[in-house]
Amino acid sequence: MTLPTRMIGDLTVSAVGLGCMPMSFEDMIDHRERAIETIHRALDLGITMLDTANIYAPTWDTVGHNESLVAEALRAYTGTADVGSLLVTTKGGLTRGPGESWGRDSSAAGLRSACEASLTALGVDVIDLYQHHRHDPEYTYLAQMQSLAALQDAGLVRRVGLSNVNLAELELALEVIGGPRDGGIVSVQNEFSPRYRGDADVLDRCGELGIAFLPWSPLGGSTQAHDIGSHYAEFARVGEELDATPQETVIAWLLAISPVMIPIPGATRPATVESIVRALALSLTDDQISRLSATLPAMESMYPDDLPRSLLR
Repeated sequence: MTLPTRMIGDLTVSAVGLGCMPMSFEDMIDHRERAIETIHRALDLGITMLDTANIYAPTWDTVGHNESLVAEALRAYTGTADVGSLLVTTKGGLTRGPGESWGRDSSAAGLRSACEASLTALGVDVIDLYQHHRHDPEYTYLAQMQSLAALQDAGLVRRVGLSNVNLAELELALEVIGGPRDGGIVSVQNEFSPRYRGDADVLDRCGELGIAFLPWSPLGGSTQAHDIGSHYAEFARVGEELDATPQETVIAWLLAISPVMIPIPGATRPATVESIVRALALSLTDDQISRLSATLPAMESMYPDDLPRSLLR
């Protein structure tokens, strides 16, 4: 199946990707086969981007779980999709330790070690898109971007992106690495949904530069995704007008508000993937887009960052 497409740097990908993180939640440990079936259904339906990260895992001592799951699913795939042209993006810079202690390590050695572990988990020689996961307050952002660029210079990754960045951090990254035209930053993966729209300035800047914006938790996260229509009634009303679910309406709205937006909703069932793909066929009127955009977000991040985000050079 051929789906509408958008660009990530020099790559053409489906206009929606598949977020694989939920497949590594603790309640999915005994459902690995279903997770693999979900990935296979995405490939069959024309989705050409899978999003993962090294720390997506059920426990601290299984870091790399989600990456290995994705790799297993791709090895086992027997359908007609071209797995060789699939974009698998992963992230590094966060750490997990005993007792589920979370931390950050964006030192040059830390990022390189995380990247090399991801290469092994994914079973590849080069990562097509590697994204810096989150600012590490132990280092200047300048130093962190230099460490990210070093992975590209070393040939470990083909393209680089950012996650959880504010506008100042994006601008600094562009100074250090450049943008899509320079072979530099090609993507930003920030939270964005009906619930949270606090990074609209980052989205606008990405639109100006042609940087793909990959909103995580585009349906508001697991706490809202299943009943988003009750939290934001306008999405349910427009959905009724389109004969679509509120979730499908959210994806259609995200695609409509920016040409660089590529939602990556998570899924753990093939039926959810089918719903995600149905959203690509929806066409919103200008009035519907305005009504949805006028809804008031809660503006509370799913995962608030309690650490400083200093840009001291």
